[in-house]
Amino acid sequence: MLGQYKYELLFFYPHLAKKEIPIWERFIKTNPDFFEAVDYDVTCGSGHELPNDLDEAWKRMAKYLGKYKIDVIGYKNGIHYVVEIRPNAGPSALGSTLSYAILYQTEMQGKIEAEPILITDVERPDMRKLCAEHDIGYIVV
Repeated sequence: MLGQYKYELLFFYPHLAKKEIPIWERFIKTNPDFFEAVDYDVTCGSGHELPNDLDEAWKRMAKYLGKYKIDVIGYKNGIHYVVEIRPNAGPSALGSTLSYAILYQTEMQGKIEAEPILITDVERPDMRKLCAEHDIGYIVV
């Protein structure tokens, strides 16, 4: 089974910000079978170029810190869902969600289908239409 974590309420969610946790927990409670498993704090993107004179421990840390972080990757039926959780999500969240899905699929070398989903707590004007135009799932909880 893919995913380091069961798709369920947890005591701690790696990387999720304090304001994101209630949104994610509402989503889990209202959609208990949405995913089979999940991963949190998944890196994507190329990150920054690092100086050659850094020792290996610093390089590992800088490489991790310099990459984008995907809130959640959800797995179900062989599909990887790239999930952005954003309170009061506006157009910038749409860009982040789509960008992370593109970068994640690139890193997976096109071997998987990556579906972007934006989960938020407030229905903002035009967001449902904008997400639909770019094939991004849009869920308000």
